[in-house]
Amino acid sequence: MRHLEGTPRSQTLLLPPSVEDYVPEDHPVRVIDAFVDSLNLSEMGFRKAQTAHTGLRPYHPGDLLKLYIYAYLNQTSSTRRLEKECHRNLEVLWLMKQLAPDFKTIADFRKDNGDAVKKVCRQFIIFCKQAGLVSGQLVAIDGSKFKAAASKDQAVTRKQLEKQLGKLDQKIDRYLAQLAASEQGGDSDLNSDKVSEALAYLEAHKAELQDELKTLVDEDKTQHCRTEPDARLMKSGREGMVVGYNAQNAVDEEHQLIVHHELTQAGNDNQQLKPIAQEARDVLEGELETIVADAGYSNGQQISDLQSSEYDVAVPSNRAVNNQGAGGHFQKSDFTYLPEEDAYRCPAGELLPHKTVSNKDRMHLYARSGCNQCPLQSQCTKADRRWVSRHFDEEALDRADDSATPERMIRRMATVEPTFATLKRLLNKGRFTCWGLGSASSEYSLGVLSYNLMRAINVLGVKGILARLA
Repeated sequence: MRHLEGTPRSQTLLLPPSVEDYVPEDHPVRVIDAFVDSLNLSEMGFRKAQTAHTGLRPYHPGDLLKLYIYAYLNQTSSTRRLEKECHRNLEVLWLMKQLAPDFKTIADFRKDNGDAVKKVCRQFIIFCKQAGLVSGQLVAIDGSKFKAAASKDQAVTRKQLEKQLGKLDQKIDRYLAQLAASEQGGDSDLNSDKVSEALAYLEAHKAELQDELKTLVDEDKTQHCRTEPDARLMKSGREGMVVGYNAQNAVDEEHQLIVHHELTQAGNDNQQLKPIAQEARDVLEGELETIVADAGYSNGQQISDLQSSEYDVAVPSNRAVNNQGAGGHFQKSDFTYLPEEDAYRCPAGELLPHKTVSNKDRMHLYARSGCNQCPLQSQCTKADRRWVSRHFDEEALDRADDSATPERMIRRMATVEPTFATLKRLLNKGRFTCWGLGSASSEYSLGVLSYNLMRAINVLGVKGILARLA
């Protein structure tokens, strides 16, 4: 028979005589090794980069960082699995120089070095900028929800706690009524000891819920996750409500490299545009021209601040519509603003003067009475008065909306949204394995670093990157 046959196990030499021969010259693992070796880990704040003269010698943080980058590139985030790979995977044996740390050492490195790993991400973008992979001409910003390690069942809101307390009160009252009826009627079938035991349990559970509700009220919070206090209950598109974090990415259009990232507890993106854009500008050393985001980032004050810094901001406005009359009534765009008079002219030619200000919503409000006498009232309002609002930063919002052309929105989608799809594939299908915001942020940074490294290798190739790192 002509089957393929393996090498006999009794053969003297199964592996190459040198560890250097375990991986070929154009293997991506060599890029990981060369890049990490080019970093000054002490300046970046890695723990144990500087060792003491006494005690056990620790593993070098560079070796553990290499292991994690390799792990996320190969979708292996389990520290116990990584411990095994250090003994059997030839690529890891080469990368780690045959070092084999235990899973606890590997896990502690990820937990303790979140800020330092983020600096490594920044340093890699600087390297990519020097290599011509980042231009800063257009940076797209977007957010996506990543699930926390905690279960959704562990998240509670004030309303849920109040509802649970109400149901407990009803159960307690029912048991008390049964006890009272049993004592009056002499019901021997009722086991009063078991009822008393159930009542004691319900009372204890009620006390726990009351303490939990009191804590939420005292801290002015609306929700709480029992097993992971940093996680938040938030909306996540098709998945509905999830317990997790809001990941923010700023992605350069040139080669879809993530120039800045942040893991936040915010339930929406409304307050994220300016801080993310400013961090991206710092990473790109000021070479940022156009910022593009979706309507969820529409924030007049932040857009105005960015425009005053001479950035071209393209963000569609997120405005309410007049939904009366099946949506057929006049919209705000049908009214003409007259800056000289600080008033609006309605489609019927009447003036709506300035009436009041809402500082909370940052709005100027305009209105006129007498709409009942107007021949166009059926197309405008059912009331005798029509109100029109104008944002404090209306001009900035209009400029950003005009800049958000359909062509730019398509470019935004094609630039930033694929990064989240890839990151969720790398990061356990979009669910963190680490608990708490700090550890989850470290895990997300490792995912971003692995993603950027993979993109750079796809563009420049292994030998191209190694030549630039040499």
